[in-house]
Amino acid sequence: MAEKKSNAVVKPTSENSGPVSKSRSKARRPAGLPSAALRGYLILYNLLSFFLWALVLSVTIKHLAVGPQTRTLPTRLAEQALARFRPLRGFVHPTLPLWLPERLKELWDRSTLLHSFLGGLLAFTQSLALLEILHAALGLVKSPVVTTTIQVFSRLLLVWGVAERFPGAAANPWFASMVLAWSITECVRYPFYANALMSGGGPEEGSGLLWARYTFFYILYPLGAASEAQLLLATLPKKWFWQSTAGWDVRAYVYLGLWTLWWPGLYIMYTHMIKQRRRAIGKGFWGDKQTKAIAEAKKVKSK
Repeated sequence: MAEKKSNAVVKPTSENSGPVSKSRSKARRPAGLPSAALRGYLILYNLLSFFLWALVLSVTIKHLAVGPQTRTLPTRLAEQALARFRPLRGFVHPTLPLWLPERLKELWDRSTLLHSFLGGLLAFTQSLALLEILHAALGLVKSPVVTTTIQVFSRLLLVWGVAERFPGAAANPWFASMVLAWSITECVRYPFYANALMSGGGPEEGSGLLWARYTFFYILYPLGAASEAQLLLATLPKKWFWQSTAGWDVRAYVYLGLWTLWWPGLYIMYTHMIKQRRRAIGKGFWGDKQTKAIAEAKKVKSK
């Protein structure tokens, strides 16, 4: 649900570009890791993450469109790597709503089976994001450590604390919509960062990556947050605590509290991203920042 910060290399500011600032910059870097090697590592990390999320997205789309697919090599390797950490549990098939049209019934059935084909790959891919906390803690990127930690662990909670632990959540159709929102978001975010690292700055104003980065969230944020909240809700006892205390342990109350906080959290991040979008590309569907900049440049030249 939360927006992740940049994975770009920390750079000295222009006002600190003299000899003194160079020594300070070197002091900030981890010993024995030159800037070129650091940039290369971060590019590799972002490209690897992009590849994995693209694989998650393709498996999800194929599964929902035509049904279960043969597991690919990366999917099998991810399942084998995490086999000892993933709990053994039964499968729960949710009740199919009779009022759904036939085509949507088929989509509903496929979405309830997605986790059994994708769970291992998703868990591996999302767990790799633990490195982003390390990157922030070591000062390799400009992301705040606390914010990055909260963002990464909120995702890991949904993967390991919800979908991997509760069969009712794993087989919930909201799992499929959550994965779609996550994977599309990450298939834009990681190339965005990789491009910034390879170009030495960031995507040019008006570029497709920049526009997608600050536009897709209008749909993906509400979809992802609503899906996450519904999965949290699926882990709670069927009867509310004021109706019956059966099943209401400490974990259930904590998850209920998180479910309650999910909605104001969505509002805060949603409005924050709207402000960020205006700052990055301006107003309007396509953004008018570049257009205004070109107009201002022409005025300056004409004077």
